[in-house]
Amino acid sequence: MSKGTIITIIIVILAIILEEITRVKRNENKTFTQYPYKSKMLLTKTEYAFYQILKTECDQNNMLICPKVRMEDFIETTTSEEKQKYRNYIKSRHIDFIICDSKLHILAGIELDDYSHNNTKAQKKDEFKNDVFKTINIPLYRIKTEKNEYINRIKEIINELN
Repeated sequence: MSKGTIITIIIVILAIILEEITRVKRNENKTFTQYPYKSKMLLTKTEYAFYQILKTECDQNNMLICPKVRMEDFIETTTSEEKQKYRNYIKSRHIDFIICDSKLHILAGIELDDYSHNNTKAQKKDEFKNDVFKTINIPLYRIKTEKNEYINRIKEIINELN
């Protein structure tokens, strides 16, 4: 290769590096004036209706309710091998309601199952959650989203937890 070719290659490489540095600095200095977010309710209407009934029973029994708790917030992996793999299974999944005692010790989980739990994909996720709760030795209750079932089922669960 001639000196001219080598110099041209070096100049092109330097130009590419300089352009990349400039692009990165432009992005670092970028500030957002508007974010593409808006707030929404924590619970759906169905979940909130259930929550109100559950809260009455829990209050009477000195129990606390934590809604929509991410599984990774109360479960950890027990292996160092493939830790990230097992963490990935729980980090984006949540449980509809966690019932705790007054010191926030977990007593049980509750999942509301509506029509969307009838498809195969949802059933596999449900089975995974069921198996994890068996593994951590905490009961996981599943309740169909039929309002008339709520009251009796909640009372049964609270009685079992007392």
